Formats: sequence, C-alpha cells, structure tokens
Amino acid sequence: MSRYLKLLYAILIGLAIFTIIRLIIFTAYFDLFKENSAWSIFVAILHGIRFDTSIFLTIISPFIVLLLLPINSQTYHKIIYYIMFPVYAIITIYLVIDAVYFGYVSRHLAGEFAALGNDYEFIFTMAKTYFWMVFIVIAFITLCGYFWKKFADLKVNDIAYSKNSIIKQALYFILIGGIVFIFIRSSFDIKPISTINAFVSGNNSLANLTLNGLFTSLRYMTENKSISSDIYSFYDDKDAHDFILSLKHKNCTHPFQNIEKPNIIFILLESWSSYYVDAFSGSNMQLTPNLNRISSEIGGGIMFMNHYSPERRSISAIQAILLGIPPMDNIPKLGFGLETIAGSGNLASSFNKNGYETIFIQSSKRNSFYLDIIAKSIGFKEYYGMEDIKQILDYPDYKASQFGWDYETYMKLADTLKDKGKEKPFFAFLFTGTTHIPYAEPNKINVRFPHDANSENGFKNTLIYADWSLGEFIKKIENEEYFKNTIFIFTADHVLGNFEKQEFPDDFKVPLVVWSPSFQNHQKITATTNHVDLPPSILGLAGLNNNIEDYIGEDIFCKDNESYSIIHTWGSAAIIRNNEWLKHSFKYMLESNPKDMDKAEKEYLSKILLSYYQESYNIMTKRKK
Repeated sequence: MSRYLKLLYAILIGLAIFTIIRLIIFTAYFDLFKENSAWSIFVAILHGIRFDTSIFLTIISPFIVLLLLPINSQTYHKIIYYIMFPVYAIITIYLVIDAVYFGYVSRHLAGEFAALGNDYEFIFTMAKTYFWMVFIVIAFITLCGYFWKKFADLKVNDIAYSKNSIIKQALYFILIGGIVFIFIRSSFDIKPISTINAFVSGNNSLANLTLNGLFTSLRYMTENKSISSDIYSFYDDKDAHDFILSLKHKNCTHPFQNIEKPNIIFILLESWSSYYVDAFSGSNMQLTPNLNRISSEIGGGIMFMNHYSPERRSISAIQAILLGIPPMDNIPKLGFGLETIAGSGNLASSFNKNGYETIFIQSSKRNSFYLDIIAKSIGFKEYYGMEDIKQILDYPDYKASQFGWDYETYMKLADTLKDKGKEKPFFAFLFTGTTHIPYAEPNKINVRFPHDANSENGFKNTLIYADWSLGEFIKKIENEEYFKNTIFIFTADHVLGNFEKQEFPDDFKVPLVVWSPSFQNHQKITATTNHVDLPPSILGLAGLNNNIEDYIGEDIFCKDNESYSIIHTWGSAAIIRNNEWLKHSFKYMLESNPKDMDKAEKEYLSKILLSYYQESYNIMTKRKK
C-alpha cells in the first residue's frame, strides 16, 4: 500500500471519531436542535468537519511529519502507527466526556479540566458514577485496538533512493505539509479558525453542534495565555462606562434599613433549580417545605422570581457573588489566574475593613476548586471544609457523599457562630454539597423515593434532606442573640440541568430569597437579577455600599422590570430584559425572543451586552492598578 494512502486512511479514521460523537450528541440531545431546519442541521454538521480537521491535524501533525520521511523500514512505520493509537484513544475518551458534559450545560468543555486542577478524587468519583459508560468506552477502544493493529501492520511501498525519487518525495513532503497547514488554520485570513467562526450561522445551538470539545478546550487554553485589553473593546471606554452607569438606579432603598450593622448569612445551595422549589415554580412537588415557608407570606421572605446564575458552574457563581466579576471568555476563573488580573475588591475584604468578622464554610473538601486558598486570598478570616466537620447523623454510608453532608455543615456553622455577633457583626458564607451528583443516600427520614445515586429520584431525596437540614439549622440558631439581627440570603450556584426540561432562559433560573426574622414583609419581585448583582446588594444591606461604580452589577432592590441580566456560555452570551432575550457571539447577533424582535431593539440590547463586558473588564483590571 502507498504510504500516502495509508496516512490518508488514518486521518479519515480519526475524523470519523469526531463525526460519530457529533451524531451521538445530536441524537441524545435532539430537543436542543429540533427547532432548526433539517438543512441548517446538515450544514452545521458539515461545517463541524472544518473544526474537527483543524484540531485533529494539529494534534497528529508530528506523526504526519514522521510518516512522510523517506524511510524504508516497515518496523519504523509500524511503531509510528502503534504510538498513534493511544492518541486516538485519548481523543475518543475526551470527546465522550465532552458529550456527557454537553447534556448538563448544553455546550462543550472549555476550561473545566484546567479548573479541576489536581482534584483527582473528583475525577475518580465521576468515573465511578458513569462506570457503565467507562466500561463500554474501554471495551470499544480495546476492540478498535485489535483492528488498528491489523491496519498498522499493513506494509507500505518502499521508496527508491534515486535522485529523481528524492526530489519527488521532497515535493510531496512540501505539498502535503502545505495542505495540512491550510487545514489546521482552516482560514485564509490573518487569524486562524477560532470558536467565534462557529457562530456565523447566528444560532447558538447550531454553533455548538458544529464545535467539538477538544477544539473548544485547546482554544481556551491557548487563548488564555495572553490577555489583551482589545478582547473587550467594542466602544470608547468612557462611552461604555457612561452608558452602563446610565442604566443603573440611584438613591434607592431596601426594606431592611431598620436593622443596623446586620449580621449576614449567605447560603449557596448546590444545584437547587427554581424548577424544584414550589414557591418559585408554582408546582406541588413538596420537596423544599422549609425554603417554601421562608419564602411565603407567613415566612415573610422577599422572593426574586427572575434570578439567574451567570453560568452553569459553581466556581463561576462563587466568583460572581464574592467578587462581582462575571465569567468571561479568555479570562481565567477565580482560583486559576483571575487573581493576577483582578487584584483586590471583594465582599470579604470590604466587610473586614468595616469591622465585620468573616467566615467561609463548605461541605466539600478544603481543596475542592482550591476554595480554601481562594477564601483566604479574598479576605475570609475563618475557613472550614469537610476535614473540619464531624459526623452527627447516621447514614447508610457516611463516606458516600463525596461533597459532604449539609446537616453537619450547617451544625458546624451554628457552632462557629455561637459566640459571635456580640462585639462585631459577621458575614458568613456557606456552600452546601449533598445535592451534587452522585447523590448519596441520606438519613432514612428523608428518603421518599427509591434511591439511585445517578437518577432524579436520588437527587430529590438529597434535596428533601438538604431542605430539612436548612430547617434544622434555623431551629438550632433561632434562640441565639444574633438571630434577630441577621439577614439571610438563599440562592443556588446553578440549576441542576440534567433532569428538568427547561427552555432558555429558565434553564439558568435559580431561587433567590432575602429574609430576616425581624422583618415580615413578603414580596415577590419580578425584576431580572443575576449573581453579579449580589455584591453591591449585600453591601447595601449592610449599609456599606455608596458607590454604584464599584461593581458591574446593580443592587437587586434598585432594579425594575426594565433592568437586565447577562448569562454567559462559552463563545457567546445572552441578555435578558423585560421578558425578551438576545444571544450574541461578541461578533454576531444570534437568536432572539421574540424571533421577530425589532432591529432597533436588537441593536439596543446588543449595545448593553457588549458595553457590560467592556465595563466588566475595565472594572476588574482597574482594581489591580
């Protein structure tokens, strides 16, 4: 067989892997694409080959060079092809992981693996959770290895070492090398192909059908190496600043002004979608009676009915809430480089400067997402993780909850706050974890459904338990001196995402309740709000925020139905305002709702979105100066 033909077959086999995974994604998550025409779907899949070819040839280019060398050794060629197989196997595994991840967030992997850092236990846990899939993939790769060996053993024709033959081989090398280079760049512009090129269709779902997780991940890593101010430069800086500032409301008040120097307890609930909370969904699932009661007229909580997480990742939520910085393309996440750009300027340090005690506690292990280091670096004076929390209740398997038990975490916070609030007020931040997949079976009184660690029933049981734990925490502290002078804030990091079938933007909607036992004035606020609005809101509740320019977000008690919220997905973002929304790729306008939205309205929403990101970048970097 010709060595060139054999190499071509090897390349086509690799590209077939990408296409098969893309078709699996299309089939498994058909609901995400069903609104598009058959022709547009076909074009998107076809367009995907361009991205597949670019990233695949980039990865195997060293092998192509080695196989094009004029070496007449069958053993040499066999060894090169044998070495290629593990690379193909790794590509396959990564694309399968990406396909599973796609089902949770409706987009491909980008910087998620980098964000895991050295959290190998988490990776091992997820592998156990999807054991059946791991087994199938390994079995498939093993079978493919058998056939690949037969392919690798195919002999290639020798090359004659004559002068003319050497010249001919050199020309082939240059020609094939040039073709490979063109396919890698996949563009005749100055810049090579990038994620943004997938959005030329103007449709977010089709763009994600076009892309693959390997391309988006490697582009994320390479593009994050250098950060230029030009990335988020759409208008003159002053114009963007003034425009965003003009959309904010001034001199507004909140309902808790009678509480001087309040203590603030912020509860970040893992994966509590509004969908599962009756007070927000209007359903009758009866999974969260304690949060429902707090949110009700009897409880007196203030509910924000249209509150959104800016992204479907916990670290993005924590970043938005504690720093007020939204997740942004080409900007690393908190704990993975953001600190070198953003510098200081966050909730904990602001509270410290104003005489507050600051406490951070999470149910998962200390080094999960480096949160122990993050908490210290952004100013929290006390930090506790799973290693500091003792078992109290009896569970079928205490160690089964990889992300800790909420009840024990709440009790740890209750004990920590026992002697606080007397001389100094405090700001306490608690992040739960039991409702994270895999869903460990909780104590017997909270198991209502047949339990399965990977099913919706398993999630519901952990949610019932998590809400019960919240109720027990309130009972535990309600007789403490600080209790009546405390404002509680309850929200979720992101939606669950993999069981409830929600249309955009409801698939980013999470509950938000602000409540104090000393204030009974139940309200349902319908203004559109976001996690990035919480830092100025929390400081406002404490009477500490006088400058509306410090954060990109706006105090939630100032917002009205004309206010907006921004949601971020890799390669694009969406603005939600007054029951309308528009998606944008930072270069092109994408879908909108209503579909026939007036052109002027589209341009206005685009201007808000682009100015928002430009001002976010400028606020973030100016903190460092």
